Amino acid sequence: FPAGVYRSGGLILKDHVTLYLDNGAVLLGSDKLDDYPKIRPDFRSYTDRYTHSALIYGEGLQHVAIHGLGTIDGQGGAFSGDYLLRPFLIRFVGCTDVSLRDVTLTNPAMWTVHFLACDRVNVDGIVIRSRCNKNNDGIDIDSCRGVRVANCDISSGDDAIVLKSTSYRLCEDVVITNCVLSTDCNAIKLGTESHGGFKRVSVSNCVIRDTHLAGVAIEMVDGGVLDGVAVSNLAMENVSAPVFIRLGNRARTFEEGQPVPGVGRLENVSISNITATGADRIGCSITGQEGYPVRNIAIDQVRIEFAGGGTRGDARSTPRELPDKYPEYNMFGVLPAYGFYVRHAENLRFNGIELSAKNEDARPAMLFEDVKELSLSRVRAQVFPRQNALLRLI
Repeated sequence: FPAGVYRSGGLILKDHVTLYLDNGAVLLGSDKLDDYPKIRPDFRSYTDRYTHSALIYGEGLQHVAIHGLGTIDGQGGAFSGDYLLRPFLIRFVGCTDVSLRDVTLTNPAMWTVHFLACDRVNVDGIVIRSRCNKNNDGIDIDSCRGVRVANCDISSGDDAIVLKSTSYRLCEDVVITNCVLSTDCNAIKLGTESHGGFKRVSVSNCVIRDTHLAGVAIEMVDGGVLDGVAVSNLAMENVSAPVFIRLGNRARTFEEGQPVPGVGRLENVSISNITATGADRIGCSITGQEGYPVRNIAIDQVRIEFAGGGTRGDARSTPRELPDKYPEYNMFGVLPAYGFYVRHAENLRFNGIELSAKNEDARPAMLFEDVKELSLSRVRAQVFPRQNALLRLI
């Protein structure tokens, strides 16, 4: 596509095809739902409930790409209604060797980019502006293997980069690096949809700003296994909760007649070299379930400034367990610690931690409940006159 404006309904790509948009080219999605073919992919997942159409679609392809300095605009503000009435912008299902490079993606009616059950995916240097409708995720990496996301600039209404496992196929061997992210929801999230689980995921060298939920949300709620996640070198500003880790038990199935999954596993997570200012009053939490702890969590070299302002009543509160509630950092309300609240955990390490609050706070900086094998070293936290403890163990 040379420079110019091109209006189109849904496009279905083929093997060994590169869709190339020159600088100044705009591929404009139709504002009529009937112009988008309804496609149910052969690969079953929970996303069958979300969509059956996209502006650009590919299934079972090899060596397919979208490149160039042009723009793909979904005109998503023209669509309203439930999930199935709003097409995705780009969707690849069961594809191998997929490349998305340099393009600007804007105004999706729902998710911007969805990779489902794909192998060897490379996303580099793209710009996403997705704030014109509901469910405006940036990049969804779902049940994929061998994915690299680098050098992207994303501003989204929903989660910016989110790993999902909406099938029993693992999402594994994923690298996210050198990105700038801003969102009304979570910047980087694993879960909530986590039927299969996640293995070997690395997130590094990102800037996260003006984010209304969590900077990094690591969640397992649908029975899968999360094992081996490394997060490092993140700078955050005005992010409500820099860190949120949750093992829940929503136990949702993705096809009728499937057995209800049991509680999954969340283990072997490393979070290091994080600086964050402008976190809100609620605090950060790391929580498992009674009898199902999160395991082997290491938090190293983390400095966070919180809003503070917690009361003695907040300090005495005990968050409800809420095993089946949709996981978000604010699900428990204001936490009984202004920094980190940890419950149902095993083999937990905090090293080189600095916690502070802008306003006086009656809560301890850290509270640990039902935690086994806890290691604390070089932990510094701001002390306030009304605090009855700097750190509590229950």
